[in-house]
Formats: sequence, structure tokens, C-alpha cells
Amino acid sequence: MTLEHDLQNQRDVAGVPASHEAWRAARWDEIAGPNGKAKVVANGRVSGPEARGIPGIPGRWRVTEAGALTVSAAAGDDVTINGETLDGTADVPSGSSLGFSGGRVGFAGGADGFFGVVVMDQAALTRSGLCGIDTYPYDPAWVLHGEYRAAPEGRRIEVGRLTTPRSTEAVLAPVDLVVVIDGTEHVLSVLEDMPGQRLVIFTDETNGGETPDIGRWLVLEPREPGETMTVDFNQATLSHHHLAPAVFTCPLSPPDNHLARRVEAGERAFVHAAD
Repeated sequence: MTLEHDLQNQRDVAGVPASHEAWRAARWDEIAGPNGKAKVVANGRVSGPEARGIPGIPGRWRVTEAGALTVSAAAGDDVTINGETLDGTADVPSGSSLGFSGGRVGFAGGADGFFGVVVMDQAALTRSGLCGIDTYPYDPAWVLHGEYRAAPEGRRIEVGRLTTPRSTEAVLAPVDLVVVIDGTEHVLSVLEDMPGQRLVIFTDETNGGETPDIGRWLVLEPREPGETMTVDFNQATLSHHHLAPAVFTCPLSPPDNHLARRVEAGERAFVHAAD
């Protein structure tokens, strides 16, 4: 049975596979659900022993020599860790719940000396007016087979990051994705900006007009080199940077990840009530 035949059997009356509709529902929950990205008002990565602040929240955050995340704050800063008000310095175990003034809540996670701190405001979604995601019509021709190809061990690629002002960073790129489009083989660098996340950021000929000029994302499974997978460009997503530019300082596409063609599949733009 071919992939196309399998998809045909799953299609509903609108011509869209039920599996794709389920993915779209899960994607909207990722953006606007209880812990949705559109509700994030602060987001920071913490590594290394030098104490640093995270824009938008109080406290000085650092990683100890033993690899533990700690935060220092005074009682008047209104920081709580697992319900306890902080006054001084305390460890922040991975999975801890955090509280801040104005009813903002957050959590910390990570391991091996690399941690992320995320803070949410449940009212942020309402303030933004976000009400949907504009997408291209589903197209089964953009459901392709891909394969991971080994890269040099420890390879890092210098990519831009959407900070103000713009900056660059050497991001881990453990494998390449090989995908054939209309008979042409394309090799795309796969980034691991966060541990365990495999991400292809690509640009194409729709950028700057129908889709953002910074490109779009394909989130992939963390498989081994030589393993094959389905690469569905209908699941190409917008960068979280568009939700809150000051919060999500996402990486840009590596220079060689450009597809010299129109990829008329996946997400096009976030839709706001005032649009």
C-alpha cells in the first residue's frame, strides 16, 4: 500500500486526512491552550555559573558547579518556588512551579547544566487578539520521505538569532535531513537549539510575501542517522517569534537551508481579531 493510498483512505469529506486535522488541533492547543506559547511573557535559558537576569521577571539565575539551577531574590520581589516565597537564594529543581506578581506563573526545566525558565500570563492571549492560524490548503504532494544523514560529531553551525540587536550563535547541528522534492535531492541542516529537539528551519520562494521572510519550521523526531521518516511540509509551522518578538529570540535558517521553489504547504500567518 502506498503512502498516497493510505492518505486517501483517511480523508474526510473535505479532502483532508483526519490525522492532519488532529495535528492542527494539537498545534492550536500548543499555541492557545492552557500552557500555550501565546501566553508566554518571559522565556530564558540559563547555563553557566555567572548570575544573570531574565527579561520580564525578577531574580538572578545561575547554574552551580554541581549543575543545579538556582535563583536569588528578595521577599519583596514576590517570587515563589513550589508555593514558597523566596527570600535569598534557593535551588530550583527541574519541574518546579514558579509564581510572580500579577498572577503570572511559570516553570523551570532542564538537566546537565542547561535549563529553561518559562513564565505565562493567562490574559496575554486575550490581549493579543490572536484567533487563528492561516494555512495553505492541505496538499498530499508535500508528504515526503526523508532520511537522516550523519554529520561530523559535535558539529555546530553559525546561525542568526532574532535578538535586538541581531546576534549570531553556533548552534548544535547533529544530523542533516535528506529529502527528495520533484526528483531533486535537498540536504537540510537539522538544528538542536534545545536538548532533544530536532528542528529544520527553511526558507523558500514564498517568504517575504505569503509567508514570513525569516522562514518556517519543521519539527522532527530525534532518530539516528540512516533512519527514514515522513516529512510533511503541511506541518510547516511559524516561528514562535511572531507571537512575542521580545520573548522568543528564535534561531534563523542556516544559509544552506533554502529551497529554491515555492512551498505552498503549511502555516502562512497568525490571525488576529483586528486583522
